[in-house]
Amino acid sequence: MERSIGALGVLLLADSFLPWYRLSWTVSRYGSGQQTHHVNTATAWHSTSGWSLAVLLGVVAAIGYVTCGVYADRWPTLSARLRWLFLLTGTTGLLVATVSWLAIPSVDAPGGYGFVAAEEIAGGVRFGDIVRDHLSAREVNVAWGFYLAVCIMTALVLLMLLDIVRRADRHAVPSPG
Repeated sequence: MERSIGALGVLLLADSFLPWYRLSWTVSRYGSGQQTHHVNTATAWHSTSGWSLAVLLGVVAAIGYVTCGVYADRWPTLSARLRWLFLLTGTTGLLVATVSWLAIPSVDAPGGYGFVAAEEIAGGVRFGDIVRDHLSAREVNVAWGFYLAVCIMTALVLLMLLDIVRRADRHAVPSPG
């Protein structure tokens, strides 16, 4: 079980470098009408602070949980308590990822999805740039890397919970009777 949890932690870290957010737009040339399609993507680390925190919490939870197995023989009581702490850490990471996703304005929200006629926007931001913590249109712009991470983090939390329950059942003292 701990190997699976460790593998999910590594998989989550690798997933954090995949596209979590993307912008795509089409430009029509004045006069000729020729259209060009453009796409810009960002990883969890470049999209939002919330997603970066969520990945860190998930990876720390996996590493910590696996490390508990190494010291289980020396400090069994402490190890059991730490497993619950790392389960809570992983669950918090999953919640942070979800809340960060929900915080991205919807396409239907005012200012949620707009077009700018200017090449350069205030502050040196160019059209099509992804500005960290200023994302929009979650329904169309959140990329597959985020959804994969939610699946990984859910599996991570469920495996930790399953392992804790199995360990508690093994160590339960049968009642005389």
